[in-house]
Amino acid sequence: MRIRLAILVATALSACGTSTTTTTTETDVAADATVPADTTGADAADAATGTDATALPAKATETVGGARPVDVTVPDDWTPQKKWPLILVLHGYGASGTVQSAFLGVAARATQYGFVTLAPDGTRDPSGSLFWNATPACCDFGHVNVDDVAYLGGLIDEAIAKLAVDPARVYVVGHSNGGFMAYRLACEISDKITAIAVIAGATNPDATVCGKPKAVNVLHIHGTKDATISYDGGTIQIAGFTGATYPSAQDSIQQWLDRDGCSGSPTSAGKADYDLNVAGSETDRLQYLNCPSGIAVEHWQMAGSGHIPGFTDDFREALPTWLLARTRP
Repeated sequence: MRIRLAILVATALSACGTSTTTTTTETDVAADATVPADTTGADAADAATGTDATALPAKATETVGGARPVDVTVPDDWTPQKKWPLILVLHGYGASGTVQSAFLGVAARATQYGFVTLAPDGTRDPSGSLFWNATPACCDFGHVNVDDVAYLGGLIDEAIAKLAVDPARVYVVGHSNGGFMAYRLACEISDKITAIAVIAGATNPDATVCGKPKAVNVLHIHGTKDATISYDGGTIQIAGFTGATYPSAQDSIQQWLDRDGCSGSPTSAGKADYDLNVAGSETDRLQYLNCPSGIAVEHWQMAGSGHIPGFTDDFREALPTWLLARTRP
């Protein structure tokens, strides 16, 4: 059940600048940010026309977040007598929560999979773009210095208190700047986070900033041809801002393998067709099997995919399936 989800998913999915390891321009980024024309099914229809749902079930709350309110999506059969998983969706730079959630198909699957969804907005920078203050690399370009860890941690607490969310099943999905932010949450409030799925993002290169966080399940998803957040690492340049260097996909994953106590090389669980823009089964689902019991670290390496893949329905099913299979270690 979606609340006031009347949006047009178009070029709003722009993300953090351009990588210095490429010759991509901001114009290229805007073009890359357009939702693929061949997106099909209910998600595309919802994105094009919007959906107004009926009121939330009795005793559920329409919004949370106080001065930064967030619309709530709950399953049709939501009841406060049951504990529910939470999926928190974090948008890329310049996008919004509702746009990101619709593009990934998360809120549309709340009833099918049985979870609560929150898709908050970041803070507007001086250019008017929404951002998350994640790492020195991305994306507090205007030096606003907002405490998004406190804000998002508060949202999780409020969802637990008001929406019957299970504290042991709290998941974060983030794209680009939202992916950087998902990594920061796993770092700084690991006691609240069960698993994260990071799409085209990177962790903080300074592995010491977290101290010793609790183990968090991690899924890193990245296109090898990403011209915005390079698979090989780099820096972001946009609107006169140059961020700190962010690590490669492999280095980001390794940092979390070390934190979670995993070792060894990954094993392929098979390939999948998750990107409409790339022919064939471009995604290799790499699993690190030598981890402590109850811990999962995976890398969905999307060969030939860019910053915003044309995600297939198979991907949109696989994403919540992977998250919901994880419980708090």
